[in-house]
Amino acid sequence: MALVTRAEAARILGVSAEAVYAAVKTKRLSVVTGRDGKPLVNTDTMREEWARNTQTRIGIGPKPPGPGRKKKPLRSKEERMGTSEERIGKTKESIPEYDESRARTEHLKAELLELERQQKEGLLVRAEDVEREWVEIITLARTKLLGIPTKAKQRIPDLDTDAIGVLDDIVREALEDLANNDE
Repeated sequence: MALVTRAEAARILGVSAEAVYAAVKTKRLSVVTGRDGKPLVNTDTMREEWARNTQTRIGIGPKPPGPGRKKKPLRSKEERMGTSEERIGKTKESIPEYDESRARTEHLKAELLELERQQKEGLLVRAEDVEREWVEIITLARTKLLGIPTKAKQRIPDLDTDAIGVLDDIVREALEDLANNDE
């Protein structure tokens, strides 16, 4: 039993690789799993399964003239597709010259490599990392500021509750001003 890949089976059968892949997927062609886990086709049974389970397409090619139909004269490939200049002219406006396209591609690749280099050297950091760090810093600062009235009461035992309340109001007012600042 000789086992071949699906691409080799397509070559042997004289069909496209996509046709073999589709036949395997729809179980019209059986496969065996190889040692490396890849599907392989048995060449001993392949042709028989293909012939039995796959229909040839009907209707491909020119249709014979029926009653009342006139046979059209065959046109040459150039007549059907147009001249190469006509085909190129249609797409020339939308496709840049090869050298220009290649230069743009190389420039973009160079920019990406430069950004990657700067990131590895620590000169660039991801925006998500910066945002996460700033959220941590601001949260810590807010927590520390809100703790000022409590620490003041601990260090200055003579402060009464009214003074602590005033300090708390001042701190909260400052935090609200910072949060609402649109500058």
